[in-house]
Amino acid sequence: FGRHERMVKLTGEAMFEVEHDEDHPFIVRTFASDVEVLGTRFNVVADEKSRRFSTILLNGSLRLTERTTGAVLNSGDEAHWLNGRFSVSKVRDFDAVCWTEGLISVRGQSFEELMRKFETAYNVRIEIARQTMPVIGFASGKIRISDGIDHALRVLQHTSDFTFTHDPKKNVVTIH
Repeated sequence: FGRHERMVKLTGEAMFEVEHDEDHPFIVRTFASDVEVLGTRFNVVADEKSRRFSTILLNGSLRLTERTTGAVLNSGDEAHWLNGRFSVSKVRDFDAVCWTEGLISVRGQSFEELMRKFETAYNVRIEIARQTMPVIGFASGKIRISDGIDHALRVLQHTSDFTFTHDPKKNVVTIH
């Protein structure tokens, strides 16, 4: 860290728990925004490739700043960056941060979004070799990461119409 501030650059997703230090602010720099910690616990998703940015504030307060707009979040708020602006609302689903407990939530996820999460959580490449995306039949639920990718996909197969093959040597899962 520098002398006057504590700064990290983030691409991906991370959970932070930071002590407030007025003389040395903690800043998370992402492609969309700088997130300045005002003493707090929060989650940040910064996926520049898909232009997706969001943060969920669990405790404390945050200041978001980017070139033209900014926002201050209080406990229980979440912010999404859409079309160059922040949208701030009350957290609708705290399951978005259950990854910190070794779980992946299927609530509100499309099959494609869930496969991106699986790629990150299980460190595999997932190829979808079909014309249409399967529909997830679960309204909610959580999958334990430690049970592995094959188990996670078998759980989804209970309510979704797809098959898969897993080549552990190439570290590739193919969805059929």
